[in-house]
Amino acid sequence: MSAVDFHGYDASAGYTYGFCPEMAPDWLDLAAMLAGTAPARRDGEAPFRYLELGCGQGMGLCLLAAANPQGQFVGVDFLPDHVAHARAVAQAAGLTNIQFSDGDFVALAQQWPVDFGRFDYVSLHGVYSWITPPVRTALVRCLGQATASGGLVYIGYNAQPGWLGSMPFRHISRLLKEESNQPSGAVMQTSIGLFDRLAAGGANSFRILPGLKSRLAAVKRQASNHLIHEYLHAGWHPLWHSEVAKEVAGEGLTFVGTASLAETLLPGALPPPLRATVEEQVSSVLRIDVQDLVINQSFRRDVFRPSSLWPPPAGDVVLDGKKIYLLKPVEGDSLTIATSFSEIILQAPAYAEIVSTLDAGGRSIGELLALPAMRKQGRSNALQIMALLLHARIVGVGRSAPAPILAVQGLNRFIAEEASRGRRYDHLAAASLGSAVVATADDLRLLDAWLAAKGRIDAKSLAATCADKPMEDQGAPADGQTAITPDRAAVFFNQTLPRWRKLGAVAQGQA
Repeated sequence: MSAVDFHGYDASAGYTYGFCPEMAPDWLDLAAMLAGTAPARRDGEAPFRYLELGCGQGMGLCLLAAANPQGQFVGVDFLPDHVAHARAVAQAAGLTNIQFSDGDFVALAQQWPVDFGRFDYVSLHGVYSWITPPVRTALVRCLGQATASGGLVYIGYNAQPGWLGSMPFRHISRLLKEESNQPSGAVMQTSIGLFDRLAAGGANSFRILPGLKSRLAAVKRQASNHLIHEYLHAGWHPLWHSEVAKEVAGEGLTFVGTASLAETLLPGALPPPLRATVEEQVSSVLRIDVQDLVINQSFRRDVFRPSSLWPPPAGDVVLDGKKIYLLKPVEGDSLTIATSFSEIILQAPAYAEIVSTLDAGGRSIGELLALPAMRKQGRSNALQIMALLLHARIVGVGRSAPAPILAVQGLNRFIAEEASRGRRYDHLAAASLGSAVVATADDLRLLDAWLAAKGRIDAKSLAATCADKPMEDQGAPADGQTAITPDRAAVFFNQTLPRWRKLGAVAQGQA
């Protein structure tokens, strides 16, 4: 199909299989509560409906559906290959609480499907800043029709001013596409080569726009299909928060807060003069835009909800009931956490008691706040420490009770099998989290071999099995893929599997 069939959206390459934990229902509920408003569900185990507009390959939605069998999930995308992949994954994994639909936002806005109805959670990631203004207008109309009273809307989008230094690269890349008639992948490589020569030759733009050099370094590390979706759409347009807030306000949606939990520390974490400058602005949208100017914001994860019948705040009891799980071990005497505004160094006394407590299993926020070290910190500071640990993926927010694991097992078995053949999947569903956990290419190969042996295998034999199993030709080896040694297999046995069992990615006693 030609590009015009997709409203200027470059459909020449499929999108990645990534997963964003900020889109999980429990994470969004926590973000709403930290912002001082109610979650979409006061009972975290209650049934809900979840819609993703522009769901891409559908892998993220399948992970959520497997980990949340009490939810009903709908994914919409207008690229047929994406929808076909999503349906194939759901069918292979035996997921029964999810459906995918071919959908054009313009057509959906004109006639919202009766069988879609309204949803407690509506999410879109990246899409908003990649489409032309008429399609974005239609998308906003869809949000108004799709969101239930009291529901939450997540919009992740490229934000200004962080992309200003990238404008020359984006402009030339798009112009090369229009003028050269090269395939999109070749266009990106040509553009990278051109900017390399400009930088080496001392072009003034690199001096005036220091962000241009760092952006060029970043694109060299990214996969071609990601770059195509990031830069080559006709509608590519990073936005200020105020612009997005104004657009969605037309459908009665009001800004709640951010799903980027580290940013809940702002503006308090800024140097005093900058904090004062932000706080003295006369409106909330002006304060946020000025704050984004201070930190050079490049990606926002905004949460909105319908303005009418705004539910009252949930209160500390509901917030304190949210459960937190340890995602990975912590070594050393400090943690350096990179945020959008600075690197924050946490010393061990600030987090060690949380980590050691969670190592035995999930605990509620209330239980963690009651720890001696957290009581000394005070409630506000303790919640900020948890927000930073969540941001750094040290801990994860999850379900109050683990979900039945049958759907998780089916999906994770499929993921391990396909990853062993070269598919670049990188997460496993986790029933305790109601979300997903990162899995390296090596760990997925080991999991596939371990499952095939029904757990009756030692580390040395497992390493040999992985070495003997050739990769099928699905592109270059995934990042992190190495030769599997017995020592590496032993780490999988002794560290990774036990952690996955606690998170509900692998059943207790599964073999």
